[in-house]
Amino acid sequence: MTKSQLPQWTHRISSTRGASHGGSTVIRLFILALSGIWLLYSSASALAEEHERALAEETIPALAEECAAPCAGYEATAELQNDWIFGAHPSFLRSNVLFPKFELDLFYAPTDYLRFVSAIVTEPVVDPEPGEDAAFQGIGTYVGELYALAKVDPLTVRAGKFDTVFSLASEALPGIHAPDLASVFDADERLGGEAVVGFEGFGLNHALAATVFTTDRTFLSESLFTNRGRLALADGGAGNTTGLSSFSVTLDGCKGAEKGDCYKDGEFGYRLGIRYQKPGLAVDTGEEEEEEEEEPLPGTGNELAYLAAATGSFDLNGNTLRLLGESAYLKHFDGGPDDALLLTGSVALEVQPMTYIATYTHQRNFVADGPDTREQLADFEVIYASGEEEDAPSGAAKWNLGAAYTFAENAEDERTHTFSVRATLQFGGHVKLGR
Repeated sequence: MTKSQLPQWTHRISSTRGASHGGSTVIRLFILALSGIWLLYSSASALAEEHERALAEETIPALAEECAAPCAGYEATAELQNDWIFGAHPSFLRSNVLFPKFELDLFYAPTDYLRFVSAIVTEPVVDPEPGEDAAFQGIGTYVGELYALAKVDPLTVRAGKFDTVFSLASEALPGIHAPDLASVFDADERLGGEAVVGFEGFGLNHALAATVFTTDRTFLSESLFTNRGRLALADGGAGNTTGLSSFSVTLDGCKGAEKGDCYKDGEFGYRLGIRYQKPGLAVDTGEEEEEEEEEPLPGTGNELAYLAAATGSFDLNGNTLRLLGESAYLKHFDGGPDDALLLTGSVALEVQPMTYIATYTHQRNFVADGPDTREQLADFEVIYASGEEEDAPSGAAKWNLGAAYTFAENAEDERTHTFSVRATLQFGGHVKLGR
């Protein structure tokens, strides 16, 4: 699409006119689901105490906790979220939506240098109509990532289906809706290959990443239970072409921590990036289907994106202040005729076990054949996280509770005021295979 996905996000969190009848039901379901998460947390905590050595914190996402090969492991994240739009213009956008998300990350390490990684996601894959209440609707299960990873210092290579590296705000910011608008230009669920080289210089740890990719149009782009549909070339969009026609290059640096943990643990970090995505193509297939003729869709262009971001953290009498700033300019945003400029700023104060975060993202759309438009998101959140205390067992399950107020405005001048709550439980482990 050529415009921000914020309207889609608004539609998802917007759900029905006449919420009075559905409200009490949604509240009861929310309380019941919270009880279920608490029971799951209790069970996971008991399991962690019994197998403390088997659990590895953040095993899958960063592959940080290495186990001696051959071994296999998992990390599970269960979320329950409720978005209540209590104020909106136009007013019919007011709604209440309750939905779960469950992500299961798996890996198998036959050797110390090779990993096979997958991410299986269960969440809403079909958005409710604007102004409709919804509870546990449109839930589907799909494979978000499936790739092989090889690592021989200082080089790391992966190939398969994965989320490409670009926006730092989308990747690093915690919270419920803080990264929503900043993530509209992410290139997720791509098929391709990536190479990352780590090196040191000027007192920083650096990582240079180069990626070539295309969109996933295989059966993996569909979902079980509720089918989100298979992506096709006719759907268009940046990077949705035959062959590995798109690429990105990013350079990260961090002082005080490794690149992947820089926002949380580093003193200073940066990311510079450039990305090229060929526009979607129209496919005209003859009756004999001997050869496909590909022609660019009208009004499309090669997307060229530039990104610069920086993070910093400061100690304030034992508490931690974290700052993040990011700017991105996209020419022919999403392969369309318009350009876009996105600016994101975030301030977070961590007073363990609480985190207070304020984030603002502004998107300016430079419309090719009309007046420019803008989109914006202001988000204020409070997060309570367990397992962050110094005396917390390293193998214990983690959970957090978050609450957020979010103001959003899209290019059609639709404005929403949303109050959201989310409960999250994380647990995982690994097991040694063979002797």
